[in-house]
Amino acid sequence: MKKKWISSIMAGIFISMGAMVYLAVPDTLVGSLFFSTGIFLVLNLHNMLITRVCPLSVYDHSYGWKDIGISWVGNGIGTLISAVIIFSSRFNSLIQESVRTIGETKLNDTPQSLFILGILCAWFVAFAVLIGAKQERGSFAQIFYVWLFITAFVFCGFEHIVADMFYISSYALNFGVNLLEVGKVLICVTAGNLVGGVIIASVIRELDQKA
Repeated sequence: MKKKWISSIMAGIFISMGAMVYLAVPDTLVGSLFFSTGIFLVLNLHNMLITRVCPLSVYDHSYGWKDIGISWVGNGIGTLISAVIIFSSRFNSLIQESVRTIGETKLNDTPQSLFILGILCAWFVAFAVLIGAKQERGSFAQIFYVWLFITAFVFCGFEHIVADMFYISSYALNFGVNLLEVGKVLICVTAGNLVGGVIIASVIRELDQKA
């Protein structure tokens, strides 16, 4: 159990690292390319990121539904730790305006929009997880597929719950938040990510069984 909690917290920190780069790079496309930094760490170290745990729990039962809860909480702790560390450094001033823009966009969005964008994000991440897992670790094919899918969802602005945890934690530290708005984002995006992950994992599992 302790190992799972550590793995989940580290996954939150890794995704925060990718988000830091995304916030620091002025060009959205370039930032999207480098966001994958965190995902590569998660996939190659097999950390318990909720958007990895969810599709694998359906596809090959590598994880149980209890693990989804552990990963959600652990990921959140990791992103909060990262946000607090950043807030205490001069790097915070570099990303502050980006944090404001992204945070306000998410907090002011509608529940329906957050849910749909969460589903779309999970489709891309689930493909990255399941297709990447079939490739040799560290191979060009694995790197290409993961980079392709992750860059695509980030560039499109789809909602990833763990990245959102980092963005909103950073926003809260800098500007304060309305807890109801935070709850809306966390609930709707989490639901969308889970639904999207289950859909893709179920479809790929069915296709693999028929192959």
